[in-house]
Amino acid sequence: MKCPDCGSTQYEGALFCNECGRFLLETRPQDTIILPFSEFSHSSPPPPLVGHKPAEANKEQEISFIIPGIRDRVTLNLVDEIRVGRADPDSEEAPELDLTKYNGADKGVSRLHAVIQLTTHGVILIDLDSTNGTTLNNNRLPPDQPYLLQNGDEIRFGDMLLHVFFS
Repeated sequence: MKCPDCGSTQYEGALFCNECGRFLLETRPQDTIILPFSEFSHSSPPPPLVGHKPAEANKEQEISFIIPGIRDRVTLNLVDEIRVGRADPDSEEAPELDLTKYNGADKGVSRLHAVIQLTTHGVILIDLDSTNGTTLNNNRLPPDQPYLLQNGDEIRFGDMLLHVFFS
């Protein structure tokens, strides 16, 4: 049997695709699955954080990004900031959270898409005026505005879905 999304071969009786994670037992394949938080997709984002300042020196936060479509986890230490984007083969520069190997280009991730910073208020996310935008829990973020992240938040960089976890 083949996955209708990615086309990979699956064992007969499998419930989920082992490549992309798609549920394989839909009774009516023409129906559209309603995604979590979809009711907020047209609402305005919460107000941006005002008056944020960098965290104290020598303070760091471990932060994990789960990429559900690929079933991968990336864990980084957030000291000042984590740049999110794709590696530039010409300059050999890569952001700390490099989404190149996760098909970032095909999913609309910019070279320098967003930044995650550790501040006195907590962990914040700032879209860097990316081409395809950033959404936080299905709320599209305006560029260059800081938004406070919560443990378990859903972030989309372009069309790439990630879940963020930290303590």
